[in-house]
Amino acid sequence: MVSDAYMPAHTPRLLIIDDQPESVALLIEYLSDKDVEILVALDGADGIAKARAGRPDLILLDVIMAGLDGLDVCRRLKADARLANVPVIFLSASTAIEDKLKGFSLGAVDYITKPFSEDEAVARVFLHLHSKQRLDRLESMVAQSALDRVGDQAFPDDQLFNQALAVLDKRMAEPPGLMELARELGTNERKLTDIFRQRVGMTVFDYFSELRLETARHLLDGSGMRVQLIASHVGYRNAGDFTRAYRRRYGLSPREYRQARQGVTGDGD
Repeated sequence: MVSDAYMPAHTPRLLIIDDQPESVALLIEYLSDKDVEILVALDGADGIAKARAGRPDLILLDVIMAGLDGLDVCRRLKADARLANVPVIFLSASTAIEDKLKGFSLGAVDYITKPFSEDEAVARVFLHLHSKQRLDRLESMVAQSALDRVGDQAFPDDQLFNQALAVLDKRMAEPPGLMELARELGTNERKLTDIFRQRVGMTVFDYFSELRLETARHLLDGSGMRVQLIASHVGYRNAGDFTRAYRRRYGLSPREYRQARQGVTGDGD
């Protein structure tokens, strides 16, 4: 098992709520060789029941379903104190900004458009699993003490992965290059790249690019920082570049996302 610096003691549990068996089958196939436990519900009511019983770490939720649709399911999940903090990723064939605004306004952390690719699905799942685990850990200890406690019982590759995450998180505004990062961790570029591909389906800096934007999303959601300051905090020297990258990733500008989540006005893109 991975050390406790970034991973919980249990295998991450993923709940898929989707009334299209073919979509469910694809997701299961994509994640079949990953260290994740999968629960499945084929309708909204069963999804809510399994979420309450299974306490998943992440939920993939189809928007359009018979009976309770994904929006209704999300509202009920977020109204349950036991499940309110579980990240929800919406699955939908719609690319309309209005639909994304509605999803984010209900508390979703991401929005994957159908049909989705294996690389996209795996990357989004593990990005949000690691993001949740990282935030959970930071609630109980500061980042440095978490890094200091990388356990001797962890497998060497797991130690390297966790240490790399800690360095990238700490140095987000001015990240090291791949060679520098590998040297700092006492390994080589190829090994470090292979470790990241095995665990999150991305290269080190593809993951880092996602981490920067996901960190920015948390700041937009949970702080009053201006967009310019958030851009700088996550390593963008130019707020315009940040806005374009954020829009490509989430389909909304930082301002649109913040307005959907908090109703904040008067902050520039």
